[in-house]
Amino acid sequence: MRATNSRVRRTMAVVAAMAVTTAPAVTGTAAAAGGCRVDYAIGSQWQGGFGAAVTVTNLGSPVNGWQLTWTFSGDERITQLWNGTHTQSGAQVSVTNASWNGAVATGGTVSFGFNATSSGSSAAPSAFTLNGVACTGSVPNPPAGGEPAVNNNFPVTREAAYGDNRYTVFRPSNPQAVGAPMPVLAFGNGACAHTDNSEVTRALTFIASKGFVVVDTGSANGSANGVPSGSPIPSLLTGAITWAEREQNRSGAPLSQRLDLTKVATAGHSCGGIEALVAAQDSRVSAAVSLDSGFFADGSFGYSRAELARLHTPTLFMAGGPSDIAYDNTRANYDLVTVPAVLAVHPQAGHVGFITGSQLTDGMTTVVQFLDMVLNGNATARTYILDPSGLASRYPWTVSKKNF
Repeated sequence: MRATNSRVRRTMAVVAAMAVTTAPAVTGTAAAAGGCRVDYAIGSQWQGGFGAAVTVTNLGSPVNGWQLTWTFSGDERITQLWNGTHTQSGAQVSVTNASWNGAVATGGTVSFGFNATSSGSSAAPSAFTLNGVACTGSVPNPPAGGEPAVNNNFPVTREAAYGDNRYTVFRPSNPQAVGAPMPVLAFGNGACAHTDNSEVTRALTFIASKGFVVVDTGSANGSANGVPSGSPIPSLLTGAITWAEREQNRSGAPLSQRLDLTKVATAGHSCGGIEALVAAQDSRVSAAVSLDSGFFADGSFGYSRAELARLHTPTLFMAGGPSDIAYDNTRANYDLVTVPAVLAVHPQAGHVGFITGSQLTDGMTTVVQFLDMVLNGNATARTYILDPSGLASRYPWTVSKKNF
């Protein structure tokens, strides 16, 4: 194979999205929003292949953890890549940082290179996406609705609900630091566990660290609270909202006058997702999230799919792919709802990956972005959830949407 002297260069100014910031209890790295420039250079081409170098210059705040994605215009296929890790599905490519080059200071650069096969002359990609946001060519103006909630990283307090052993509360430790009244999320556990919420502690800590107050079913220490587990009790979630209303007005309470009770959502995992979908029919609820869940065609657990017609709020359905026992239910429920809805599938997550697996950060980021979009009207979050350049561009997610 004979290398040529041809060189193709394309420089693109792109906008970097935030990577996920995490509370102390959640493993992860932090990154800030900002702008960047991408230099994509094809240094050599030969019959059947080429080599390229990519340099990313950070024009915004320091970042710690990055993912660059693009789509080839032809049949290019990466065969070797250095200074990063890549995945490729068809023409779509995602490159993430290596363990040693994830941190990029303001004005700093990070580079990687690769070799690829190609049946013809390869052209530079026409667009790049950094950390899930479209590369627009400039540093963005502040988004509508303020900075996205997922960019927050508040320390979190997990505590027993005042006066009610049925609930555990996850909240920013210093509510004043949030700077605005906080939305409320009532959460139902997998297996409809009504005393033990240890399985969801990391996930709910993540959500609370972004500026939400989460009221979860189950006593904080796992002690008996008189509530049986194993079957849906949607009234527990509507009761969690009522508890939040009391705390809003309880003199001396840490959450007194710190809640925005016009911004209330229900969510749940597996059996708890059934609780969340029923409780979402409450007029106080403005958004719902079903994680690996949905009503059964035969009305198992006492609720039929007729319940879906009673939903009145935007709803997010998330599934873990064919290995998720609730995969068929989730898709069927999404197909049946008439409210604005999103179906987000991560085929590697299975039934518990969003809650306890390696997909926790990706999964909870999606939940936070959806809540931020619906409850707070945040424009960046809306792009992440609904735009083809957002979650849908992140391998291996697939996203469907309707009625938005």
